[in-house]
Amino acid sequence: MNKVAGAAYPTIRMRAAADNVALLPEFVESSLRIRSVRYVRVESADEKQSAFKLLSIAVTNTFSNGEIVWRENIGPEIKRTKSISFEDGHWELRDGYGRLYERH
Repeated sequence: MNKVAGAAYPTIRMRAAADNVALLPEFVESSLRIRSVRYVRVESADEKQSAFKLLSIAVTNTFSNGEIVWRENIGPEIKRTKSISFEDGHWELRDGYGRLYERH
């Protein structure tokens, strides 16, 4: 593109290093491709503790003629449940069994 594709700007004050990004639609359409989609339901949210529990409802990495092709079988609920919380200055991601699998 011969112009700026978008802008980055700070988020409202929160306990994390984060920014917002706004991209021009023509840049998105010409230069970005979706690799996967995860449709989640927020099961619980504690904003004061920065803790969230998510359940994946549908997932895919398959697309056909511009349409999302959802997977038929995505596994048991316990394996589709994740939690995210801000602990000791880091974001912690846990699986449905409560096991830590990623820390940022």
